[in-house]
Amino acid sequence: MRLTGTLSAFIVAFALCHARQAHAASAWDDIRAFAFDNRSIEDGQDVFSFNAPYRAMDQRRVTLAVAVAFHDGRTVKSITFVVDEDPMPIAATFHFADHRDRADIGVDIRLDHASPVHAIVEASDGKLYMSEHFVKASGLGVCAAPPAEDPVVAARTMGRMHLADLSGRDNSANGTRFWRTASLDIKHPQNTGMQMNQVTMLYIPPRYVSAIEVREGDADLFDVEGSMTLSENPHIEFDYRANGANVLKVMVKDTSKSVWRREFPIGSGS
Repeated sequence: MRLTGTLSAFIVAFALCHARQAHAASAWDDIRAFAFDNRSIEDGQDVFSFNAPYRAMDQRRVTLAVAVAFHDGRTVKSITFVVDEDPMPIAATFHFADHRDRADIGVDIRLDHASPVHAIVEASDGKLYMSEHFVKASGLGVCAAPPAEDPVVAARTMGRMHLADLSGRDNSANGTRFWRTASLDIKHPQNTGMQMNQVTMLYIPPRYVSAIEVREGDADLFDVEGSMTLSENPHIEFDYRANGANVLKVMVKDTSKSVWRREFPIGSGS
């Protein structure tokens, strides 16, 4: 299920839930009903790995990561990251091209308060699998905290991207010539609408990355539906199968309808 077009309504409903400090169980029940229409979700512990820190050392940037591989003919349709107690709980959904029978994805999120976090993997046959961790907080909420970067600098650099080739950084299969890994950094303030300009004392209008598209040459790799729960200056890591193309093409769009495009030579950071 694609969530574009519904997130603005969803943030209002869940901001109210957040303000009431709803119990984690009821928050997940509401999120599940909204995002997955009460479809059956199986335990994903033996299906994929889901990594999250025990405690967030910096709540502005918390890394969540999923590694999944099917060996029964099915492919990975989507991966959704959920932070139950954030004002916008659905952090990101990755939609994959049909040929992907495996995916290794990492994403940096904001953690407003201590919260359960969920990863939901959808297989090509429609089955859903879920894994959960609880991440403790180390300080106050961050969704209303002022942006870390100077607003003038953020406005000037918004949309800039950097791609780093991570292939061969370890001895995993991701380091082979058939599978590559990369990280993508996007300059964007990810304004939540809850932050106050420290000079004017007015609230900064919400503006955040809503969509990312990544192509390997002309072949689709994945699309991302983003939200304000992604960290300031979003960072994602991903793997992909080498298909002989020379470039990765990236498109980023935010809620103000701004669009940025870059092409990166495969195998070199830029």
